[in-house]
Amino acid sequence: MRSVVTTCFALCAFLPLTASAVEVLGKKPGHVWGGPSSVANDQAITRMIWAPGIDDGYVPQGVTWSGGALYLSGYRSTDPKIDRGPCRIFKVDPENGNTLAQFDLPEDCGHVGGLAYVGKGILIASDTRRLYRIDAAAAFAPGNSSNAVTATVGLHGEVKGSFVDFDGSAVFVGSFERDAAKAKGHFLPLSIFDTHNGKTVNETAAIRSIPLPPEAQGAAFDKGGNLWITASSSRFGLLYRLDSKTGHVATSYEMVIGIEDIAFDDDGRLWSVSEAGSLRWQRWSKTFPVLFGVDLSKLKENRQPAAAHGRAQAVLRLPARAGERHVGLHDRAKR
Repeated sequence: MRSVVTTCFALCAFLPLTASAVEVLGKKPGHVWGGPSSVANDQAITRMIWAPGIDDGYVPQGVTWSGGALYLSGYRSTDPKIDRGPCRIFKVDPENGNTLAQFDLPEDCGHVGGLAYVGKGILIASDTRRLYRIDAAAAFAPGNSSNAVTATVGLHGEVKGSFVDFDGSAVFVGSFERDAAKAKGHFLPLSIFDTHNGKTVNETAAIRSIPLPPEAQGAAFDKGGNLWITASSSRFGLLYRLDSKTGHVATSYEMVIGIEDIAFDDDGRLWSVSEAGSLRWQRWSKTFPVLFGVDLSKLKENRQPAAAHGRAQAVLRLPARAGERHVGLHDRAKR
């Protein structure tokens, strides 16, 4: 009996706790044994898809939705010390998890941290210091897609494209910053791709700006005009709801570590992805390289103090739970 118990304990120590009863669609990465780890607020997760490209070394980053499909961006790196690499966008069927097509961004892209759909078949991809306007039909059609990028705009000064979204009229770009005083989001006119194609802009080109939580990773506007922001590192994950006019934090929710960009689908479900468990970050305490859909009504609100910019620093700087691994190196490449 003792040997059976010992064997069970040894095996269970390496078995990841399943995030929920939801089936994980798509192709499971070869290095993942078992299912995804259990994560905060997993009772609100209604769909999960293994992120494509993990076996090829891509680190999942940007997420957007258009025409019933999910789009996921990533850069290729398996080295914790290397935060840039070739950039790719995957088009994913949310019903079965299949990858429908893929598009490689130009060679000057190194960390495609955000994606946004702005209508009329146009995607915007953000690298830290560059925005790309992409004709989605041309990018994901069979054959030569060399003409799919129709404009590029460089970013300078306080304006960084760690992530990007669209509020219906302006392009919103946000910066990943550990220093809360530097964390900002800027609203740029959509016309900037025509007026400044091939040029560089700074904060003087912005319509306005708002403060953001530190270590912000992604953004999405809901139908009510609220701005949702993710923030994360190897030790914590948070989802914030902000006033899009002022940047004031209304509420926050604990989420999986390494949570990245977010997007709303046509039914109001929030989609996101975590880089935890990618080959680059396979030694983190959680294994969750998964595209996942969230029912916001099922989220449990964070009960930590409501300090807008202190919370991301204070909420989950906790040691790993028993049986979980943690490596101190952070991916904070969105600089």
